Amino acid sequence: MSLEAKYTRKQFVVGFLTALGSPAFAHLQGGRQSGGDISIEDLKAYEKMIGIQFSDDERKQVLESVRQFRGTYENLRSQDIPNSVPPSTYFIPQGRQPAQKVETQMRAENWSDLVVPKSEEDVAFLSVAQLSSLIRRKKISPQELTEIYLARLKKYGGPLLNVITLTEERARKEAADATEQIAKGHYLGPLHGIPYGIKDLFAAKGYPTTWGAAPYKNQTFDYDCAVVEKLRAAGAVLCAKLSMGALAMNDIWFNGRTKNPWNPSQGSSGSSAGSCSAVAAGLVAFAIGSETQGSIVSPSHRCRVTGLRPTFGRVSRFGAMALSWSMDKAGPLCRTAEDCAIVLSTILGSDPRDPTAVDRPFVWKDAPNQKWVQSLKIGYVKGENSPDPDFIELLKAMGAKPKPVSFTPVPDGIQIDLSVESSAAFDAFTRTDLIDELKDSAWPNIFRAHRFVPAVEYLEALRLRTIVMQKFEQELGDLDVVLVPDRGGGLLFTTNRTGHPQVLIPNGVIMRGSQEVEQSFSIFGRLYGESEILKLGWLLQQKTKHHLKRPDLSKI
Repeated sequence: MSLEAKYTRKQFVVGFLTALGSPAFAHLQGGRQSGGDISIEDLKAYEKMIGIQFSDDERKQVLESVRQFRGTYENLRSQDIPNSVPPSTYFIPQGRQPAQKVETQMRAENWSDLVVPKSEEDVAFLSVAQLSSLIRRKKISPQELTEIYLARLKKYGGPLLNVITLTEERARKEAADATEQIAKGHYLGPLHGIPYGIKDLFAAKGYPTTWGAAPYKNQTFDYDCAVVEKLRAAGAVLCAKLSMGALAMNDIWFNGRTKNPWNPSQGSSGSSAGSCSAVAAGLVAFAIGSETQGSIVSPSHRCRVTGLRPTFGRVSRFGAMALSWSMDKAGPLCRTAEDCAIVLSTILGSDPRDPTAVDRPFVWKDAPNQKWVQSLKIGYVKGENSPDPDFIELLKAMGAKPKPVSFTPVPDGIQIDLSVESSAAFDAFTRTDLIDELKDSAWPNIFRAHRFVPAVEYLEALRLRTIVMQKFEQELGDLDVVLVPDRGGGLLFTTNRTGHPQVLIPNGVIMRGSQEVEQSFSIFGRLYGESEILKLGWLLQQKTKHHLKRPDLSKI
């Protein structure tokens, strides 16, 4: 017998109210633990808040049950559930996926004629591919390179407020190990000996992992996150835990606002604020950030670096702070799209500790060329938000046939998916006095307010999200990539919910009065289509050369 056969709609909602009524009122009253009996007036207030109305007789029927269910919630709250534990159901992207066998290949440009620049500053701004060539040919050692970046982190990290913890001891040990291995002929690949930094929501054994928030300043873990594990296995050198907006929002952390190296009077945007700021300032060769809804793309745009948000599930999130189990993604911040490909090829793959992480092909056998572009099916958004016409003409000149396309915006109301998940992730925190230590943050109000979202509405938002995925896949049609100006407009919000990848490419500046305003463009791809968007991004970077520009750090 179905639910519809057994219950009327109103009877079923009465049961729902019975199960959810109690805890909301305790938090509405501002207490850490509810006190006093629930009254008929409390039920009326709750009904008004969620937009339904019962009769007095119906309220009397559920009142005692609502009171008794308080014990159930208190039992749930008494359980110790670590932040990293996801719900028993998890998000799976829907859409066309590669049919070929699982394969990972990465062949970067050779740079065999490159010599070591005379200036350490020039060395610091080389790409990962260029540094890799110098290390492989023993023109510079990992130890020498690491000392260059450590010195820059010490000099500029404080003024830019982009470093939370310098991992100096670990960096020197890893650099010494890499130098010794390479001297013996044990070269591990393009990241061997390359110094990097990581957003401080990722665990690194023996160092604080603060999540950018004062209540967690002294938090440590006795293990490395999955991304650091893979980078360590590839021989990369961890130099710093980089700043992030508190609990992954914006660019303000417990010591202040991370600065944009191009304009120190400006914040670097968030929440992968320190990762983008450090790469832009040449303090690390590359960095790792994370995105839930714009946290890689937005600071990449502001700091004029190349940022990749991979397909959901491409990279394990084990050992990373959870904000939204169905939207959190880890990805690289680099100088070039080719560098992003090098890093992605190292950190991708399944992980039994993260049930959403999967194995899918990633192949970059050859540098992209004009013939390859001609085979690519390219779309671009039409209307006022169309990308720079010069790009469209450039693609046409290479033989491509880009076509205009439009996409349906994300419906209003669906955004509660992120807020409800984040509120659940930090529910235990919200119910303690520690939350009062979180200053200059919108999170406390968000966490408290979304305690009042009914479960039915949350699930309805997830059902709507399924429709968004299906609609986006339909509108994407047979396209391989889609170009959009700057951070991607509405597609940024759509694809963070569908799980599709995005790379942001710096595109110079325009002048508004006396102020330089950064410009960029985004390339969106199919699920697990990072190879296509990164190749196209790299090809366009080779034409425009904007990635070669660097900020004037004398202003810092």
